[in-house]
Amino acid sequence: MPTRRFANHPDLRGAKPPGRPTSARPGDRASILLPAAIFLFLFLFLFLAAVPPLPAAAQDGPAAEKKKTITFGVIPRFNPHVMYEYYQPLMDYLTRKTPYDFRLRVGHTYMETIENLEKGGTDVAYLGGTTFALARHRFRARALVKPLNPEGKSTYRSCIIVREDSPIKTLEDLKGKSLAFGAKRSTTGSLIPSYLIVEAGVTMNFLKELKHLSHHEDVARAVLKGTCDAGAVKDVVAWKYNGKGLRVIAASEELPNAPIAAGPSLPKEAEEALVRALLTIDAESPEGRALLADWSPELRHGFVPARDEDYTFLYRKIMSIPTGCGKGCHASNPFLGR
Repeated sequence: MPTRRFANHPDLRGAKPPGRPTSARPGDRASILLPAAIFLFLFLFLFLAAVPPLPAAAQDGPAAEKKKTITFGVIPRFNPHVMYEYYQPLMDYLTRKTPYDFRLRVGHTYMETIENLEKGGTDVAYLGGTTFALARHRFRARALVKPLNPEGKSTYRSCIIVREDSPIKTLEDLKGKSLAFGAKRSTTGSLIPSYLIVEAGVTMNFLKELKHLSHHEDVARAVLKGTCDAGAVKDVVAWKYNGKGLRVIAASEELPNAPIAAGPSLPKEAEEALVRALLTIDAESPEGRALLADWSPELRHGFVPARDEDYTFLYRKIMSIPTGCGKGCHASNPFLGR
């Protein structure tokens, strides 16, 4: 029977010859695949949620076990940018070499750094000699280690600096001149230079002006610019600018380098790990020199153990300020206030 008789039959229009498969249209495929994909996704999600995570010991890599955080405080010796540039490499090293994650916290003021250490806002801190003496007296902070200087000694000095072209030659020449000190609770920027100039016969009322600036670098820049005739800085800053526009006219006796100190919240295990990591640095080896190259200048020569008793004399100097620093020196003791 000829097939053309049925070509226009309404039930056979568009039909393909028998035996040939009919391809699904795109819309039909999507309607089938989408529910299947959703079902597969839900299955995998529920399966993974039901599987317990591997214990930390079974995981690989340094981040396998979360380290306990130790917060490390530092007094604001320099401006904040320089502080992080100088001290973050120390944090990175301690985090690598100990089972702890060390985080840097720079205090806005010297007293804030002491209070953070006392109250647990920080666990350990790199203080100044004077700030440690105060912290030891207030809450029994403990000196752990102190850095060595380029000569291999664990001491430093306070220096009085002037411009290279200044007519000032001696401390006695400071009478009638302007003088810049560092922060009021700074050992080398305030306490020790106060005694230096008074012992030279220059009490504060003989000065034209006394300014307290925030950082040692600020003092050096003020002298360089001529806004102050002279300034008091720690020796590493004096060395930095010596022959570059500034010179030293006087230096203090040797003082014990400022310690890294433990607060009440520092676990004993963390204290031991920190001390071990710092004392094992060989600053004379090529590896040690490369490691320390980016650290703060006063920390680039290695470490030795520190003793609390090394800083007792500084507390005595603090307590004798009202009578020992000269008439008109301080209306009240600036080291003991809040």
